[in-house]
Amino acid sequence: MDLHDIRGGRLDVITEEAEELSRESTNMADGGLRAARGVSTFQRFSVDTDESLCFEPCEDGLPSPIGAERGLHGDVFEVAEAESDGVTIRKQLQGKVTEMENFASHLEEIFLTVEENFGRQEQHLEQHYNDVLQTLSQRCDDRAAGLEEEKKGKLEALYKQLLACGQAMDVSKELIETAQEVYRCPDERLFLKVSQALLPCASVSLEFNTPLANLPDVKTMMDSINIVPAPSAPVINPQTPNSATQTSLRVCWSLFSDDTVEYYELYYRPVLEDTPADSTLPSPPVIKQRECASCPEAALIRWESGNTDPVDSYTVELRETGTVAVPTCQCLIQLQAGRRYLICVRAVNIGGPSSRSEVISVSTTGTLFSLLEDTAHPCLCISEDGFTIFYGEEELPISAMALEDNNAFTRCVAVLGGLIPVRGRHYWEVEVDDGTEFRIGVASEDTERNSYLGANNTSWCMRHILTPARHKYEFLHNGWSPDLRITVNPVRIGVALDYERGTLSFFNVALEQHLHTFQCHFQNHVQPCFGLDNPGALTVHTGIEAPKYAFA
Repeated sequence: MDLHDIRGGRLDVITEEAEELSRESTNMADGGLRAARGVSTFQRFSVDTDESLCFEPCEDGLPSPIGAERGLHGDVFEVAEAESDGVTIRKQLQGKVTEMENFASHLEEIFLTVEENFGRQEQHLEQHYNDVLQTLSQRCDDRAAGLEEEKKGKLEALYKQLLACGQAMDVSKELIETAQEVYRCPDERLFLKVSQALLPCASVSLEFNTPLANLPDVKTMMDSINIVPAPSAPVINPQTPNSATQTSLRVCWSLFSDDTVEYYELYYRPVLEDTPADSTLPSPPVIKQRECASCPEAALIRWESGNTDPVDSYTVELRETGTVAVPTCQCLIQLQAGRRYLICVRAVNIGGPSSRSEVISVSTTGTLFSLLEDTAHPCLCISEDGFTIFYGEEELPISAMALEDNNAFTRCVAVLGGLIPVRGRHYWEVEVDDGTEFRIGVASEDTERNSYLGANNTSWCMRHILTPARHKYEFLHNGWSPDLRITVNPVRIGVALDYERGTLSFFNVALEQHLHTFQCHFQNHVQPCFGLDNPGALTVHTGIEAPKYAFA
């Protein structure tokens, strides 16, 4: 519907309203009923934008033709103005739509460009990756082939060396047997004649120069065998009670060496009862606190003399019990359980007693001991405090494995503890890690050093083994272990040794859980033992009071 149609419609309606108004005026002149009511029933209408007519009842006064015409002109003006505004807004929206379309096309071009660039980069990276992979594969193959050839050459050379060594060992064995037979011959000329004939047999080439034996040096060495060195000086033992009378004296001494002795010579001279003028007081001893041990029933004190002059005896002073006289540099003292003692030592000789040594404190609440370093395997390292052992990953050279001390372990990487030799109850704890394979328990002092702990009849131990499936625990003695399964891995393990009952028990300290008990009547004294089967560490805790469940 356009504007002309609207205007025509409004004029027709106005004409009809004028006619109706004239008719109603006639009726009012005749005194009709509508004038008495004072309310007209005229209707007002308006034109919506959707081309429909809306009629509303109007109770106002009667409109005049002039007012209707003015309203018509106002509505036409408003419609024209609204149409003008709509055109303007439509143009603005069309401009915005055009800008958005241009922006969208620009974004599309950018996206296509980025996608194309990424495609090219991906192709370049894939090509570079293939080239690098091919190069590395080629180098790896070349290196593997070179190593294989080198390995083959070294194996062949090693095989030849082994054959040469075997031949050299056979020749050396025959040479030694012949040399022994010749050595038994008393004729030196025959020995020199035969030795010259045997020298070519001893020259076996093993890729190193073997110097030929010098015959004069050999003769000198053989002559020196018949020379016996002088023995070391004996050590006089302390005088025992009732060993002297008015006319006789019993003197005892010891020889701490393997020297051959035909006879001994005893020298003596009389002395005055008074102290000699040139005699001096001895120096105070030095207590070896790390080597001291204790338990609830006794304490073992060790010290150094610190004197160059002979010392007759030592006195151990305890603040609570008194003085104990001993002849050697160690003393085992019986004490009361659950108490604390202050101990010092004096040295005594003909000049009198020395001043007191440094006072140490000994507690009898638990078992206190230290690790014996002379029994430690060469691969073990002991901390400064003497309670933690370490097993490193580096391998020692063969020269370091050649042990001079027969008291050290050679096969099992282990160490013994210096437990006090008192038959009673002893308790200590060991702290370990989940990733460490260990052996802990007790062993006799004379246990085999070239055997593993638990593999003989002189050691009892708990062993931890790491398997791909689980943590395995064994309780070994003489190579046998019961079939046990431990569900919770113990981090701190308590070890309880009871000589009276003949038991050795293991506990999980965190859970207060009993793990296993060995039943064995220990005829000899045993020592704590600690071993590591793989690189790691463990810490020993001593001097702690035994819990109630340990000896329940």
